[in-house]
This record gives sequence, structure tokens and C-alpha cells, in this order.
Amino acid sequence: MAYKNILVAIDGSDVSNVLIKKVHEFAPDAHIDILNVVDTSGGYFGTIVMNADIIYQMEQDAEVVINKSYEYAHQIGHNDVDVHVRFGTPKQVIARDFPKDHKSDLIVVGETGLSPLQRVMAGTVPSFVTQASRTDVLIMRVSES
Repeated sequence: MAYKNILVAIDGSDVSNVLIKKVHEFAPDAHIDILNVVDTSGGYFGTIVMNADIIYQMEQDAEVVINKSYEYAHQIGHNDVDVHVRFGTPKQVIARDFPKDHKSDLIVVGETGLSPLQRVMAGTVPSFVTQASRTDVLIMRVSES
């Protein structure tokens, strides 16, 4: 099956461009939606109080991240790209909401960058997306191990 509409979920870390490059290499003719989700759930345990200034800054940071990813995709020759910033819980947005709205036929996420303790406490986005999504999911390794 050739994938035609691929969601690449990025977090702005160093691995974001690695994901985009790998997707371009295995699906050079696919449409790519690059998504950055601004986590408005309040952090791992809901401990961050959100106010307008914090949300505004998070939105500005996400715009910088997504624009760099867009430029990178074009730089490597992938021109069928749209970029999106969404607000909410990243797990839910990536696994269910965005693929439904954009008819994604593949979700690509990178392996988690969380520590073992953080994975136990919060769970990982890749793990949740794999379990909760009705769309095919590809978890890409991005480390040099």
C-alpha cells in the first residue's frame, strides 16, 4: 500500500527534521502534514496554570518550530507539504482528531525522548497513538544506537 497523506507529528526537538527527511525518502510523492501540538493540558500532571501570556508564548514558539520544519521540507525537495499548529492534548490530537480531520492514512512519530521515569508516570505519545489510533502508525527510530 502506498501512503498518500502522511501526518508527521513533531515536537520541535532535534529529531523533527530527521522524521521529515525519513518520510521524504520512503514516500517522496506523498502529501505531508507536519503537525506541532501545543500542549494546553497543563503539563504532565496538570501543574502548570495556563494564562493568556503563557499560551501566547507557546503559540509563538510553535510557529517558529513549524515554519523551520516547512522550510526544511522544501529544502530537501518535498513540496507537497502543509504545516499545522493545534492546541490540546498531544496524544489525543495526534491519535484521533487530526487524522480524522485531514484523512491521514499514516501517522509518523519519533521514538520518545522521555526518561524511563517520565515514561512510567506520563506514558508516551508513540505508545498512546499506536494503541488509540485507527490509522496506521509508524514509530521511527531517530537515535544512533
